Amino acid sequence: MAKNYLMAIDVGGGSGRCLLLDPETGKTVSAKRNWTHPTAPGTSGLGNLIDTNGLLAKIAEASREVLLKAGAEPNRIAGIAVGGMRNTIVALDRQNNVLLATPNRDARALGEGMMLGAERGSEVHAVSGHWPTPLFLGTRLLWMKNNAPDLFRQTAAALSVTDWLAFVLSGKMAAERSQAGETLLFDLQKRSWAFDLIDSLGFDRSLFPEPVDSGAPIGSLTRQAADLLGLVPGIPVAAGGADTQCGLLGAGAVKDGDLAVIAGTTMPLQLVTGQLILDPTGRLWSGLHVVPGRYVLESNGLVTGDVIDWFAHLLYPDSPDGTLSLFAEAEKSVPGAMNIYSTFGTALFDGRVVGFPVGNLTFSHMITGDASRSRRHIARALVEGIAFSVRINLEQLALVSGREIRELRVAGGMSQSPLFSRIVANVTNAPVSVPPTAEVTSVGAAVLAGVGAGIFADPAAGAEKVASALTRYQPDAAGEKYRNFYTGWRQAFDKRADTDAHVGNLLINAMFEPAAAAGKAADPSFSPNILVTASMDETAIRELEAIGKVTYAEWREKQKLYDGGAELAGALAGTQIFITEMDVVDFPAIREARSLRAIVTCRGNAVNVDLAAATAYGIPVINTPGRNADAVADLTIALMVMLSRKMPGSFDFLKHGQVQSGDMAKMGEAYLKFQGKELWRKTVGLVGMGNVGACVAARLARFGAKVVFADPMVAAGEGALLGARKVSFDELLAVSDIVSLHAPAIEATRGMMNREAFGRMKPGAFFVNTARASLVDEAALLEALTSGRIAGAALDVFPTEPPGTDDPIVSHPNVIATPHLGGNTAEIAAHQGAIAVDQIQKLLAGEKPDYLLNPAVLDIFSWSAPRPEPDEKKLEELARNKRPSMTS
Repeated sequence: MAKNYLMAIDVGGGSGRCLLLDPETGKTVSAKRNWTHPTAPGTSGLGNLIDTNGLLAKIAEASREVLLKAGAEPNRIAGIAVGGMRNTIVALDRQNNVLLATPNRDARALGEGMMLGAERGSEVHAVSGHWPTPLFLGTRLLWMKNNAPDLFRQTAAALSVTDWLAFVLSGKMAAERSQAGETLLFDLQKRSWAFDLIDSLGFDRSLFPEPVDSGAPIGSLTRQAADLLGLVPGIPVAAGGADTQCGLLGAGAVKDGDLAVIAGTTMPLQLVTGQLILDPTGRLWSGLHVVPGRYVLESNGLVTGDVIDWFAHLLYPDSPDGTLSLFAEAEKSVPGAMNIYSTFGTALFDGRVVGFPVGNLTFSHMITGDASRSRRHIARALVEGIAFSVRINLEQLALVSGREIRELRVAGGMSQSPLFSRIVANVTNAPVSVPPTAEVTSVGAAVLAGVGAGIFADPAAGAEKVASALTRYQPDAAGEKYRNFYTGWRQAFDKRADTDAHVGNLLINAMFEPAAAAGKAADPSFSPNILVTASMDETAIRELEAIGKVTYAEWREKQKLYDGGAELAGALAGTQIFITEMDVVDFPAIREARSLRAIVTCRGNAVNVDLAAATAYGIPVINTPGRNADAVADLTIALMVMLSRKMPGSFDFLKHGQVQSGDMAKMGEAYLKFQGKELWRKTVGLVGMGNVGACVAARLARFGAKVVFADPMVAAGEGALLGARKVSFDELLAVSDIVSLHAPAIEATRGMMNREAFGRMKPGAFFVNTARASLVDEAALLEALTSGRIAGAALDVFPTEPPGTDDPIVSHPNVIATPHLGGNTAEIAAHQGAIAVDQIQKLLAGEKPDYLLNPAVLDIFSWSAPRPEPDEKKLEELARNKRPSMTS
């Protein structure tokens, strides 16, 4: 019999997840998609936006993937619910269009939050369980009222992101109570909207939908939503809940006195209570559990997971999973981390205060010891510091609640580290129980889907069914040592509090220092028309569609190249952004394409765009240097290995050497004839350290090669960061076992590898050129090969392409020749697409793009004002200029 599944959609701060739960076994399957929240223009860097269209697209992808992974038919989904971020807002107009959507980290309402807190903090906390700060739906509505009055007047509904998504799925609007309790506008005691408070703030009561309990049926999956998710219409949609409270449910923390630590991106600690408990100081938050009739009292260690991930990228930049590496290496250290103390990712929660998290690593290098072995101790100190943060917040909860907390559940990403759970047990001197999956928010939402579908009688019954397989950690022999460490750490933590607060204030002040405007940001409502003829991958196109209306007419697929003039101008009619790769964008086209505001050319050398004409009309021109750097670097390394291991000859030996099966004499011949060399400890000289050279240097480090480089434009320090030592061109030739060219094709580099240069090369060295043919004197190269001065060469570029099979260099036995394939990979579309999207986003935000070729144009550039019009003299000059071309 086919299984029924419950689907949870988890809308997180940095990713979204679709999870399928088997309600009989508790087993889960999930699919995840990452996302980011761009900075909102006009918010001084404080605001962030949710791309709701992009979010829906990624949730749809995850839904289809999880069905495939589970082998689940769409008609076997018994119910759906949404869990996710607290402290969000999605403002809708009367036609249910999204006017504003912000994630939990959006702090644009800093002023409104601080003012409301100063004037009415105690009053608001007594009703809502939260002291006013910028993070709440209520303070963001105040921001809209004060700073975007037109937007505020258009707003017909104010929802959390989970309630909005439930509305998208079911077509029915409701306010789930655990999320409503996080808005600043909900009366926790009455479990209803605090309309007296809402009225006093000048909000219309109609903005707030009718509250419902978590797990309550909302409606059924609509046809449109079913098509989006790859499901069938009619599936029951239930009210989900706030992420932490869903996490409590997924971890089985449902009874009065249960406590769970959700150690994910942030680290809330929530104590389940049977009655509402309010902190008289206002430091702690109170809220509603997703279990009806239960409340939560919350302290919070704040940005723990963010800090761990940040340090993981810093300490393990080349690891496929830096966070996993950090925990694995921390395991190799000792309790106390060789006397390194960390306060990164730690906080004693005070919900009344807004500030930047500030941390410290405190140690003496004279005690910590060998630097080459100290990374493990730093990793351990970070983990221990966060475990200490669990205890300080636990103590705060115990003090306010009057409860003795005898055991705790630890869930979320960090709970998957046995080391972290053991340390927490030792630091708190309490047993720690860990659910089998880190995805407890998703599991909790799936349980609520089961309640709505009638599979579980209530949330607690569902949790008992699926969240019982816990791993327990008891305090062990290291416990006393850790509790002693905690005492010293806590004393240091308290003494640093004033200093850290001072530094946090300095950081806040620095955010509001006026910065030189690089350009003019687009109006938030501006949606440009974008024509793309360059090759792009699906990710880039989807991200461009989040910016504006995209017409994708890729030149290979359409077999169409524009040669400027009236034809291109016609294609650009009504277009604000043109992303090209091969088209010629000349003066007549720029002059006649009157809507055009920005050009991105997906190539390193923008010879196909008339830069002078674009500048005259106030049009920024952006290129995409380095788009093929990885591709060329990969081929370069491959050629080096092939030369060093005598691969061409060894290929031919078996294919054309008339070898009989089992002929050991031939095997011995091959063993002697084709013994190669490793790149390990060889000196590789890179002539040029631009984008490609830098990528080659990074790859060579993994082979254990010594890298030297010659490049007048790159300082010795920059090269050292890439693992290379700067030398003169002559020294490079003399010491290198392999010389590889990565210099630009300019007059100064023409023929740089001539007879004298080859004569200065180390005898028996190899030569590689994946850059430009003009850098090499071909006759001198052939002479060096024929004389045996160099042992071999690998070439991807030639004066005439392709060269003939009978070309003396191509046919030379010690030469590997490829037909200019260095940048020819399928991934180039993804590389140039990512660069193009990033640069357009910066231009739209009023920032200076990194690869802007005409920076002076920003002084006259505008997305909406009429373009500058050159005078007659300038027009005549532009008409006389050399016409751009498709190639150089």
